[in-house]
Amino acid sequence: MLKEWIAVVLGGVLGVSLRHLLASLFALIGSAWLPFATLAANVIGCFAIGILAQWSLQQETSKEWWVIGARVGLLGGLTTFSSFALDVAKLWNQDQRGFSVGLATGHVILGLIAVFAGLAWMRATNSQ
Repeated sequence: MLKEWIAVVLGGVLGVSLRHLLASLFALIGSAWLPFATLAANVIGCFAIGILAQWSLQQETSKEWWVIGARVGLLGGLTTFSSFALDVAKLWNQDQRGFSVGLATGHVILGLIAVFAGLAWMRATNSQ
């Protein structure tokens, strides 16, 4: 259990560092490109978690500390979107397609509502 925690922490440091590097590289092009850095991080993370999930299942290593560190720490630090996408894909592949679509829709809609609510709340509290 301790190995898992250490792997997640170290993977997280690497993942968030990679995300920051990606954002910094896109910022060199111009600030208008920053949303594409997020998109790139999400797509790269999703692709990598797909590879890792399938490979670790084939190798029967999905519960190993280093796989957990890579999946939760590294890829979770790079983007939590990859974990969300894997959850949706697993449900889809388990023939729970309605739940899969509902979960994806819920993440997007509730996430956007939460962002807009947070923005509005901060605007309201800062204007007082």
